[in-house]
Amino acid sequence: MSAVERYSTRLVPPQSRQLFWREVVAEAFPGMTAHAPEGIKAELARWSLGGVGFARARSERAQVSRVVTEGEERHLLLHLLHRGSMTMIHGDRSSMARVGDVVIADDRHPYAIDISQFNDCLILQVPVSMMGDDIAARDWHGCLVPSTNPHVLFLAHVLQGLWSQRDKLAALDDDAGVLLADAARMLCRRSVVDRPAIAMPRSPVDYALEHLGNPDLGTALICEALDLSPRAVQKSFFRHVGLTPTAFITTRRLERAAALLARDDGMTITDVAFDVGFSDSAFFTRCFRRHFGVSPRQWRSGQGGSLLS
Repeated sequence: MSAVERYSTRLVPPQSRQLFWREVVAEAFPGMTAHAPEGIKAELARWSLGGVGFARARSERAQVSRVVTEGEERHLLLHLLHRGSMTMIHGDRSSMARVGDVVIADDRHPYAIDISQFNDCLILQVPVSMMGDDIAARDWHGCLVPSTNPHVLFLAHVLQGLWSQRDKLAALDDDAGVLLADAARMLCRRSVVDRPAIAMPRSPVDYALEHLGNPDLGTALICEALDLSPRAVQKSFFRHVGLTPTAFITTRRLERAAALLARDDGMTITDVAFDVGFSDSAFFTRCFRRHFGVSPRQWRSGQGGSLLS
């Protein structure tokens, strides 16, 4: 069993915290990139028990996104929310978790998570190979299991008790990881995973996700389509994802572009830019470099790997 590793931005100069937090998240969760404001206050502690990763992340408002990473062992990540809220956005669906809920992610799929202010989350990272063939054969990505589910309550009790005593359990046998995998498997087997095509009620955020490829998408178009005032649209975006409509739309377009570029299926960079809703490939390249730190061409060639592994 590994020792607990701890990371915090509090000892880092404010102007360097954004980059430091990005590097911490990328190292802890390969394939994941953090998008945080300069000066963010955040901390991560992680522990490994017999192949099962166990982490606790506390953060001010931020976003994280994952692109598909080939060659890595497949994991399910169970996010147990202890404080705040989080919205997992995957394709055209969104799953919003509140205190006590569990939302499941599959690291073989791209997704993004919007994290609320003063967020506190326990994260269990379980190799699918430890959970049995029946679990491996089903799609768990984006599954939200509410706090009222007794198997969530059981898992929460186990994780919170184990975490609170972690400093006294340095000699705990690695077989504890098997027990955690069993608890995760039990929760999955007793959870409903059938989901409608759009999991959330129609809202300004839903509309934006459905129409990202439209270059005219913006506050004015959303207002017209949903018969809402600009103020109502702005408030809805900030309440649900903590971003302005423009920032949210740009971020989601860039994340979709990153996933398309990583596939390298013959689309040109201009094709990708137009496919995700940009009408100017030069502007797309500038936005991509500002967001990910590398150009689209460098990302496609793998030179952006330092941000992802």
